[in-house]
Amino acid sequence: MKTRVITIFLILAMVFLFSSQVNFSYAQESQVEFKVSAGNAGGVGSEEHQATQFFGKRLEELSKGRIKVDTFGPEIGDTMSQMERVMEGVQEFWYGDISWPANLHGDFNMFVMAFAFNSQKHMAKFLESERWNSICDELTEKTGVKPLAWNGTRLPRVVMSKKPILSVEDFKGLKMRVPPVPIYEDVWKTIGCSTHKVAWGEIYVALTGGLIESHEGSIDGIWAIRTHEVAPNMVRTDHILSRYIMVVNNEFFNNLPEDLQEAVIQAANDAGDYANSLIDENELMNRYREEGTRIIYDEKLRGKLQQMLSDLAPILEKRGMWSEGLYDYVIDLAQ
Repeated sequence: MKTRVITIFLILAMVFLFSSQVNFSYAQESQVEFKVSAGNAGGVGSEEHQATQFFGKRLEELSKGRIKVDTFGPEIGDTMSQMERVMEGVQEFWYGDISWPANLHGDFNMFVMAFAFNSQKHMAKFLESERWNSICDELTEKTGVKPLAWNGTRLPRVVMSKKPILSVEDFKGLKMRVPPVPIYEDVWKTIGCSTHKVAWGEIYVALTGGLIESHEGSIDGIWAIRTHEVAPNMVRTDHILSRYIMVVNNEFFNNLPEDLQEAVIQAANDAGDYANSLIDENELMNRYREEGTRIIYDEKLRGKLQQMLSDLAPILEKRGMWSEGLYDYVIDLAQ
């Protein structure tokens, strides 16, 4: 009899515990007011991938569970596909290189005009200007994509090559990978390269198969896809300095309560700070050297490339690649 009573008591206790867990889970779920998605096109382990995951957790924390964030990488599409999803409202957030909205607003081409910015301090002056604020407003009005934060810095873009590049002549005929952004093709054709459009995630295979001989990209981004294993010569052209940017579907953002809008902006800025904490240029360069990468830095070579491309800038401006006078405005900020 005593054993039977104990058994019944244990069963009742387990039922109560299970019921409490179900009710607790239901209570947590019932707090969720918005289920959103945040994507990036970086490889697993890249700064943008890690920062996007951080953003999701931080936003859930700041919103006290009212916003539930699912984070994704390139498995849901490349950058342009994800940007289109944000425009349509299918995907609420996207995080990645600040140059990518150039497909939507020409003035973002300034971030892919080689040697337009000579330091992160120079770029910061532009990103604090009224001209930049106007560009962001125009992007939002035209596409429904609203920039939220751009404080995450990237390491310089360099050239990785299967053979050493020691002079301007070494670029002549070099099979160079370029992304699907028109100005990249203009830049590298001006330098003398034979350009080929290859998806970022396919560069390693394209190098090993001989489709391309070289590619350019940020020092941190290249490490994530490990192309230094098959193209072991790094030319420190440092031709582009860049930032990460977080964008949001503007209609979704405007429909949020004010306190959640503030949480979104805070989480986006915190994600940029987190991305900055992941990068140590000196440490990363040492890791490249340890794995056999040859680092080539020639100030005279950089100077020649810079001159060639400064001559290209007025041509691109006349072609409508960015607003009239924007290039001179940016260059003048460096003075």
